[in-house]
Amino acid sequence: MAGLDDIYDEVVDKIATSKARLLLVETLKREGKPQAVIHACKKVLEIFPDDLPMRRLLAETYFDEGLLDLAEVELNIIANKINELSYIFKFQSELFIRKDKLDDAIHSLQLYLAHNEGDQEAADHLAEITQSREKPSALPTSTLAELYYTQGELDEAITIYEQIVVASQTDEKAKQRLFSLKEEKDAQEREAETTRSGRERKLRLLEVLEGWLAAVEERKMEAMQARA
Repeated sequence: MAGLDDIYDEVVDKIATSKARLLLVETLKREGKPQAVIHACKKVLEIFPDDLPMRRLLAETYFDEGLLDLAEVELNIIANKINELSYIFKFQSELFIRKDKLDDAIHSLQLYLAHNEGDQEAADHLAEITQSREKPSALPTSTLAELYYTQGELDEAITIYEQIVVASQTDEKAKQRLFSLKEEKDAQEREAETTRSGRERKLRLLEVLEGWLAAVEERKMEAMQARA
């Protein structure tokens, strides 16, 4: 009767998809059969040398077994293959730029340059789009003004709407919003003035009361002294 390893060998030979092969070999690893894993990985890689997940599993198994030189060989093969494919990050960055996704484009170019440090053109392109992303817009927008407003920065919101109105005299919506914000500011200032006046009146009243109390105490003392 064929042994379990022979059965695994036969299954590995006949499984057509790389994902299914990987699942099978990972099962061997979970069952604590490192030699069977190594054997199965090498068998698969003889036929499919570009199966990187399988090669990674082989490198991990070598590493776990203390076979560091063999693990290094497999990792170098994987690293070289990744370097060969790293151009896709540059291609991906161009796609992101066309879709106006600058943060994603910057990330892709950074990944590309991690593998291709000598590509000065790509480095210059990265600096260019990074600067473009960080450069503030020259034109104020109502969205920015409303953001300030929601944060309680009424004066900033008014300032931005004033800039919008100056830049676009026909923007009636911005004019109306500016008028509304100025009315709100005036109302806040009137309320603050009313509150301040009320506080000042209370302070003056307290001063008067304190004066009366002091006078009453003084008269009491004088009366007590007179009786004595």
